[in-house]
Amino acid sequence: MAAALALALLAGSAVAAPTTNSLRCRNATTDWPQSLTGKIFDNSWLNFVNATTRWSTHMAPTFNEVFLPETIEDLSVGLSFLSTTDRQWLAMSGGHGYSPTLAQVQNGTLINMRNFQYSFVNDDFTMTVGSGSKFRDMVNTAFAAGREVNVGNCPCVGGLGATLGGGLGRLQGIRGLTSDALSAVRMVLWNGTIIEASEESHPDLFWGLRGAGQNFGIIAEADYTTWPLTNGGMHYTADMLYDRANLSILIETSNSLLPLDPRLALQHSYFYDTTAERLMIGLNVIYAGPMEEGQVYSAMFRPHSQLFVEQQVPWAQLNDAAMFGSIANGCTPGEPTNQRNIMTRDLHPEHFLELVDSLVDMVRANPTANSSAIMVETFPVQAVDSRPTDYTAFPHRGAFDNAIVIHGGYLDEAGDVASNAWASEWRDRFYAPDWSGYEGIHVYQNYANEDEPLSALYGAEPWRQERLSALKASYDPHNLFSNWHAIPSNADDWE
Repeated sequence: MAAALALALLAGSAVAAPTTNSLRCRNATTDWPQSLTGKIFDNSWLNFVNATTRWSTHMAPTFNEVFLPETIEDLSVGLSFLSTTDRQWLAMSGGHGYSPTLAQVQNGTLINMRNFQYSFVNDDFTMTVGSGSKFRDMVNTAFAAGREVNVGNCPCVGGLGATLGGGLGRLQGIRGLTSDALSAVRMVLWNGTIIEASEESHPDLFWGLRGAGQNFGIIAEADYTTWPLTNGGMHYTADMLYDRANLSILIETSNSLLPLDPRLALQHSYFYDTTAERLMIGLNVIYAGPMEEGQVYSAMFRPHSQLFVEQQVPWAQLNDAAMFGSIANGCTPGEPTNQRNIMTRDLHPEHFLELVDSLVDMVRANPTANSSAIMVETFPVQAVDSRPTDYTAFPHRGAFDNAIVIHGGYLDEAGDVASNAWASEWRDRFYAPDWSGYEGIHVYQNYANEDEPLSALYGAEPWRQERLSALKASYDPHNLFSNWHAIPSNADDWE
């Protein structure tokens, strides 16, 4: 029962087997450049399914060939070639992205970046990360060097892919967003041009990459600022189970802590167990500090819980311990996921209880939607909000207190239809200012679906939209990188 509570809704990565020469190019296409021989595979390749499977199968892209670049020069040659064809293509880091916008790619070329799965800490304590690396790689590398950087909760998410949309995480109260830690990227543009983007080189593009980065090219590797480990790398984690009768107390207690202590992070998850016929509610409290300081916060929730487990663990082992040790259960690829997100200032007790009860009603009426769920990430915002709103393209500074994820999971078409209608309806209800607590609509780009206004993902300010459109027109003039919440090249086309 406890294991099921760790929904890990945002995880996902196809498990990529190491490439071996014996499997390469047995049915290679003949029109690719000679220098890429042995790096192109069609669907008769033994590892084709493994190399193309994503976390979510819901409205997923499809492919008829895989390109496995080994160097940034390979990537350059490949994009230079692809841009002269009518092929569709998509780069994959972790395979986590689940937006239905990706379904625009059908029978395309997958550029699988798994050969770029490397990370190391440099002499200046920056960390270089290849675009095939997952969050777990970033954490393990930084931790081994006595350093840290803010990352997301789920270890199997592609690190660079998540960075490009902003990068929320438990340490954002003291370290800022993952994208705030970026110091430079090395990337390839649509025509094969290799560039470095940083504050000194292509600074306007570097601004846009941090919050809207999927729109401009393919990043091969990036450098991140790192910091010394907080509390020597030891974190406090406490997990609790609740019943419906005490849900109001959980929500009120969570709201009373806003804004959270910079070292505190809360996550709660909700799903309906059709076997036990009961609503399951789990709460995870994490504190980047000594156990006795973390216990001050867990003690506020503990008296109303049915089960309580607490530990002090190294940061690198946190995701193995949190949520009753079952976060990794959500890393299994190849299952349907249809999610929606809304950011809220707090959790309005009445409205949030209505949302939770609607989940129970929907699953009871539609048993094949029984993997549907709700997750809330309540993270500190001090280091995020300390930067000016125009610091990067990320548009939600000052509006990033609670991330509500409404997860539609299903077994068949009926479950898909029911869970999609439910998730969409309740996300839309939270658009209202008296529900969200914000005047505008704020949707975290990494968690977005396809039916939100782009201004909710990238910001409603005219100057921001004009700046992003100008970057799109300049760096992707043919809209070749437009399968993930595409920014319009014309500022008049924003919605």
